[in-house]
Amino acid sequence: MSRIQGHHVLVVAYLAGVAGTLWDWREHYLGMSAQAPHAVIDLGGLLAIAILAFSGWRSFSRTTYAVIYIVLVLVALVLFAPFVLMMAAPHSALMSGYMRVGMTRGVLLLQGPVVVLSVYAAWHWLELAPPTPARLAAAVGVVVVAAASVWDLYWHQTHPLEMGAAMNMMTVPPHQLILAGFLIGLAGSAALIFARSKPSRPATMRA
Repeated sequence: MSRIQGHHVLVVAYLAGVAGTLWDWREHYLGMSAQAPHAVIDLGGLLAIAILAFSGWRSFSRTTYAVIYIVLVLVALVLFAPFVLMMAAPHSALMSGYMRVGMTRGVLLLQGPVVVLSVYAAWHWLELAPPTPARLAAAVGVVVVAAASVWDLYWHQTHPLEMGAAMNMMTVPPHQLILAGFLIGLAGSAALIFARSKPSRPATMRA
C-alpha cells in the first residue's frame, strides 16, 4: 500500500470515528441505546491504528510484523468481543458476568493494549517522514481517542446514575475528547492528501 493510499484510508478511518460518535450521540438523544455506533467508533479507531502501525511494513523483520499483528488481533478482541456477545447472547449468564466485570477497575487494564499500540503506531508513523503539523495531527488523533476511551470507561464507572439512554452524550467530557481526537486525526490526514494533490511548481528556467 502506497503512502497516498494509506492517507486516504486514514481519512476513511477517522471519518468512521466521527460518524460513529455523532451516531451514538443521536441514538442516546432519541432515547435509544444501540451498540452499533460503538462498533463503528471502534472500527474507525482500529483501522487508524492499523494504517499507522503497518506503514512501511516491507522493512519489518518477521518478528516485528508478527508482534504487531498479534497485538492488533488482541486489541480487536478487546474492542469487539463485548459487542459480539451483546448481539449474540444479550441475556446470557456470560453477558451478565461481563457487565459485572465491566464495572470494576480491573477492566481498565484491558484497555492498556489499545493505548500502547496506538502510541507505538503514532510514533512509528511519525518516524517514517519529517514531522509536519498535518502528520502530527494525523498520528496523535488516534492516541487521543484511545486515551479518552479509557477515561470514558472510568467516567461511566464513577457516574453509574448518568448512564440512561436519553442522556446527552455530547455533555460527557470523555465523549467530547473522543470526538476531538477523531476530528484532529481527520483534519491532519485530509491536510496531507490536500498537500500531496497540489501540483508542484515548475522549476525556474535559467537563461
